[in-house]
Amino acid sequence: MVTTSNQRRGPFSLVVSGEAESWLPSLRLIVGPQWLTAYQVDSDNQLLQIVQAGVADAAVLDDAAHWSVDIIHLLRMIRRLDEMLPVVVVTSRSDRRLLEDALRLAAFSVVTRPLAFEELLRQIQRMMARLDQMLRRGDLDT
Repeated sequence: MVTTSNQRRGPFSLVVSGEAESWLPSLRLIVGPQWLTAYQVDSDNQLLQIVQAGVADAAVLDDAAHWSVDIIHLLRMIRRLDEMLPVVVVTSRSDRRLLEDALRLAAFSVVTRPLAFEELLRQIQRMMARLDQMLRRGDLDT
């Protein structure tokens, strides 16, 4: 993701699935390619390959997408590959168990469906701000 603490490789790379996919054209138009590159993933294998390759700066994952495993298991697999990747979980569930598991696995946030465009923009802005802070502190020197 980062070559030095002061030098970024390119635009913010966001991986999206499920409901967030419907907002991709608007994101590309409003945010623009100079600031955001969005990748749509159609399977957990594709997602994990992108994470493992270090292409993703963040992810918005919908538990209604066609994963071969549940969203918590998928988040656990992501954490094995990248402990720091900000992951927003989109779900219609609000049970305590899901929220506890997501927090334990350091999900960036859990957002309930339906995912409004403004909420998606807010989450992206928060992830960008958090990464900017970490870069400025030197936490991501890789």
